[in-house]
Amino acid sequence: MNEPIPRPARRPIFGLLAAALLLSLLPSAPAQTVASVVPDGKHHTFAARDHRFFLDDQPTLLIAGEMHFGRVQPEDWDLRIRQAKAMGLNTISFYLFWNQVEAKEGKFNFTGMTDVRRVLQLCAKYGMWAILRPGPYCCAETEYGGIPAWTLKYPNVRIRSNDPTWLEWSRRYLAQVCRQVADLQVTHGGPLLMVQIENEWGITRPTSNDYMVALRNVFTGVGFDVQLFTCDPSGTPEWRDPSFRLPGVLHARNGLSSDAMFQQSEAAIGDYPVFVPEVYTAWFSGWGEPIATRHSTIPQITTWANYLLDHNDSFCLYVLFGGTNYGFSNGCNEYLPVQTSYDYNAPIDEAGRVTEKYRALRTLLSTRLKTTPPPIPADPAVIEVPPIAFTDREALLDTLPRRPTLVADQPVSMENLDQDYGFVLYRKKFPDGLKGTLELRKAMDYTVVMVNGRTVGKSFVGYGPDSSKVGLDERGPVALDLLVYNLGRISVVVSDRSQDRARKGLIGGAYLDGAELKGWEMYSLPMASVTGFKASKNVPAGPTLYRSTFTLDQVGGTFLDLRNWSFGVVWVNGHNLGRFWDRGGLRSLFVPAQWLKRGRNQITVLELHDAPKVPEISGGTRIIEEKAVPFPVRLDRPTL
Repeated sequence: MNEPIPRPARRPIFGLLAAALLLSLLPSAPAQTVASVVPDGKHHTFAARDHRFFLDDQPTLLIAGEMHFGRVQPEDWDLRIRQAKAMGLNTISFYLFWNQVEAKEGKFNFTGMTDVRRVLQLCAKYGMWAILRPGPYCCAETEYGGIPAWTLKYPNVRIRSNDPTWLEWSRRYLAQVCRQVADLQVTHGGPLLMVQIENEWGITRPTSNDYMVALRNVFTGVGFDVQLFTCDPSGTPEWRDPSFRLPGVLHARNGLSSDAMFQQSEAAIGDYPVFVPEVYTAWFSGWGEPIATRHSTIPQITTWANYLLDHNDSFCLYVLFGGTNYGFSNGCNEYLPVQTSYDYNAPIDEAGRVTEKYRALRTLLSTRLKTTPPPIPADPAVIEVPPIAFTDREALLDTLPRRPTLVADQPVSMENLDQDYGFVLYRKKFPDGLKGTLELRKAMDYTVVMVNGRTVGKSFVGYGPDSSKVGLDERGPVALDLLVYNLGRISVVVSDRSQDRARKGLIGGAYLDGAELKGWEMYSLPMASVTGFKASKNVPAGPTLYRSTFTLDQVGGTFLDLRNWSFGVVWVNGHNLGRFWDRGGLRSLFVPAQWLKRGRNQITVLELHDAPKVPEISGGTRIIEEKAVPFPVRLDRPTL
């Protein structure tokens, strides 16, 4: 077995040299200003005027770091906030994803990973200000940009628009969010300074500002009374056309890093300060791609931070901590699914440990801002797990419910089965055999084609158009099974075409020698967890579940080594860790310590491809990266 490829930005000697270089290059610009005011339960004023932010009339910079609900365990919020403070930040920015709060239409959940009230209370406890970015659209490389999958059951409702139904959905959701945090706004003695409206709406190339005006009114109408802001990257209408300016809303600039961007921003935002909500600490990675290295080096991020401090600009490091796309929560960049790890080469790594990048930024901020941050908290435990052997296995088809979810002539989408993530199995029986060319005209996203439980084809747009056609010549009786896998809905939602493309399942039907096949049994398989496993004495021929147990004497996070496996999903103690894929570069899955326990633990693997030669998994202390295997078709573009 090959050793993991080392990640260059994490080499200690590189980090030390970069930190030394940083100190030697620090500019002699005047010390920047951060207010001494911290959240303490008392009433404070916050204002954005005269090109500055003010806390209790003290001019201040907001030096923030980003992390996301759903990508960090709630038990770790306390440590992450203390790590942020020890790095020298005074603010934390949080994306809150609507699809995690309202996974089922009309049912809201603010517990566990979405407990927005608790995280703001922790910010107040540790003297940290907060920014909330609740959408309704976020992007953030998450599933459908944070928009709930159930909205796709309503194809006539245009999302990200002033369609009355969309605005009412948004109002209903935002009212629930505000109910959780209203008294935690700075205007009521809490730590919440600003709330973001939408995200990068300008990349949709709008012709008017009607939607943003309507959405601003939704935010104020439900009770948000702190400073509202929105953000866009370069080249969108907001930076060129004064009619797009939104009264009462600060317009922030993602990725601002040059004099030209700075001057354009100053000219467009009036009396407001320049604010950069996304200063990229690296980049995200898609399947079939190496772990991204864009913006990733220490000199790159420290040079960028120095530039913004020289201009007296407030900013947010995107991301301070990235975490993990647990379960099926990853998004998709056009047709390219995002990898499970959202480590992002961030200052705090996927396991919650501070890095050399963190230390370099801490040095920079304490020097430039003339502050003395508290000591860095101890890193969380990360453990090794000895090899776990798998002997028990069961064919996925043997786990199907006794009755199909739906029987109909035409196959329906995942969303029309009231399902958000996972798989749908479409079954059609041929008593007299099956011969001809099977064609799947629009299967979203990945389809395993099976005949009597045996895999005969794998269809995916990344494999090319030929993968959608499978030659068949089978004697009867035949059960044709099409297992369609949602690999993540598009996260950069910019048009009606994006909305249409987000639907999952056997969208375009199946054809045999050009004739449409009708009469389907459909089985909904969301597989958020796996239960009822029954080991089989037979050797399965298609997608297979493997199960084993392992014992731990101590608990900590760990990175499962998936290099023996091909393509599938892993659950530990019933928790869905996410997908693995031998396309690379990621070849590990992170298990948070909270999902492990001393003593006996259970692990289940769904392998969609061939059985592994060595069916075992071990746990280590580092992300495993191997050379990526690109797809034949480039997927990160809107047309193929």
